[in-house]
Amino acid sequence: MRDIVHYVTFPSLHEKPLSIAARLRIPAEGASPVPAVVILHGSAGPSDREGGYAVEFNRAGIATLEADQWAARNLEGGADGRPRTVPETLPDVFGALTYLAGRQPKVDPARVGLMGFSFGGIATILASTKTYSATFARDLRFAAFMPCYPVCWMYGRVPGYEFRDLVDAPIFLLTAELDQYDNDPGAGDKLVASLPSSDRARVSTMTMPGCHHGFDMPDTDMEVNDPSSNRGAGGTAIMRYNPPAAAEAHRQAVAFFLRTLAQR
Repeated sequence: MRDIVHYVTFPSLHEKPLSIAARLRIPAEGASPVPAVVILHGSAGPSDREGGYAVEFNRAGIATLEADQWAARNLEGGADGRPRTVPETLPDVFGALTYLAGRQPKVDPARVGLMGFSFGGIATILASTKTYSATFARDLRFAAFMPCYPVCWMYGRVPGYEFRDLVDAPIFLLTAELDQYDNDPGAGDKLVASLPSSDRARVSTMTMPGCHHGFDMPDTDMEVNDPSSNRGAGGTAIMRYNPPAAAEAHRQAVAFFLRTLAQR
């Protein structure tokens, strides 16, 4: 049997809601309700990267919702074509959670995870804090978080981008050794080490050796100019696809969400 794919829209939680386009995939096999993962793209917009993870999640019995956050804003993507701030996109993120909760009995609203890449990784980080969760989550909560190369240098330095006082859910922080946004192979571990012990216990990390920012985005080999690169100094950063590392990241993501979204 083939997985069920729907092209859908859902309302954001803005005061004047945006209509967010998304691809919803429901595994064809397995008992309902199934767990689900919301997948957030990066600055460039939707790509085959998100779909690559979605396919692996679906094979493991996990539904996925891949949101296109730029289309509703008429944005083209890139450093000059993304929203001004990450926090202004969080109503999209929690709108996705609300939408999936309404997909009962197919989806279990208590077993929805969140992952994102770069810009979407930052949104994933912020959504894991009590500050933003209390603002937007209402009576729903994400059960697990996986931020991927979420520009670790900025937390605690840029107002509104605080990573502390975390919700009670596991977080798996995936970084890249050669990421020129951070210019520090230990950026993820150092970020976690800066947390109070109660928060630190919720976060696990993995650094992909020999990898650049966007290592899991197929057919990518380029330099981008971004004011957030080089620890906020700006300039260029390499993005280069690494197929073996991407496959390993897929395996790690599936294992993390199978474990954290298991039936309780």
